[in-house]
Amino acid sequence: MKRIFVFILIFIILFEITSLIFTKFELFLFNETPKYSLKPKIHDWKVLDENGNNWHKKNYTARHTSRCFDVEYSYNNIGARDYNDYHINDPEKSIMLIGDSFTEGYGVDIDKIFAKILEKRLNKKVLNFGASGSNPNQHFSKYTNDGSKFNFDELIYLFLPNNDFLINPKNIKNEDKKNNSPSKLNTDVLKYNIAITLSQFTYSYNFIRSAYHLLNVNLSNGFENASYYYQDTENVDYTFEILENLIKYKDIKSYIIIIPTIYDINNFQKKDTSYKNLYWYKEINKLAKRNNTTITDLMDFVNFDEKLLYFHSCDGHWSEYGSKFAVNSFLNNYKHN
Repeated sequence: MKRIFVFILIFIILFEITSLIFTKFELFLFNETPKYSLKPKIHDWKVLDENGNNWHKKNYTARHTSRCFDVEYSYNNIGARDYNDYHINDPEKSIMLIGDSFTEGYGVDIDKIFAKILEKRLNKKVLNFGASGSNPNQHFSKYTNDGSKFNFDELIYLFLPNNDFLINPKNIKNEDKKNNSPSKLNTDVLKYNIAITLSQFTYSYNFIRSAYHLLNVNLSNGFENASYYYQDTENVDYTFEILENLIKYKDIKSYIIIIPTIYDINNFQKKDTSYKNLYWYKEINKLAKRNNTTITDLMDFVNFDEKLLYFHSCDGHWSEYGSKFAVNSFLNNYKHN
């Protein structure tokens, strides 16, 4: 028994040392340095709004620190990430921007996020309704209950295939419904707390997180169920029905921007068959055609020699460079409409 304990202890120490070395040379997908503190890396700025949507505290400032960025988040009078307040009776027409953490500007100074770069380039106010951790269901709810009240004449929806495809409720099996039981939720909370502790005190967490992400993204030789190569047609139909209802809610000019992650870009370079032949891509283009919506697929504009510059070195979200790339790519289509 003593030998087993010693073996486990030596393994853990060697694992941690190896993970430290890999992290320092940025060999993992995620290469964050532990804080050696129980204090969170980011202040508690997230809330659920009155309709249960992921949102932010109003008139609030928080700091988000990571190995590769140290950013202050400022939220205005309605909880949107902006240093300017939004008012429903504003006479100046704006652009409504909807999406998740890429839209909000995760890990990027506010003047360098997509919304602010676009605002300066077009000299037109942009309402940033991006919220980390949100999904198309929440986007529709937030937009129809709150966002639609503002004065805007253009809508931009940032679609992230990596995690924006929803599960059709009809496809949820009985055993999956048990996942919402109190015991399952308590287990999830325990797992979350363990993960947070590991991330704060170990380099090994970078290996665990990177391995987990790769296994999920590259499942089944990859790509079949992952992001740009997603193939569940019922879930695609369910997701795009919500997206189309959102776009049709107001009769204004609309745009969809499709966002590839670094894994999508890498997979695209490896894959023989183009994702553009897949069901989801054909359907989103049909949706756009029905609603006179312009689609910008950022994959069409990727410079593969610069792909790593588009994202944080320690995180999969856009860097400042990636935000500029996304705006420039979008404006390439925007100018011709």
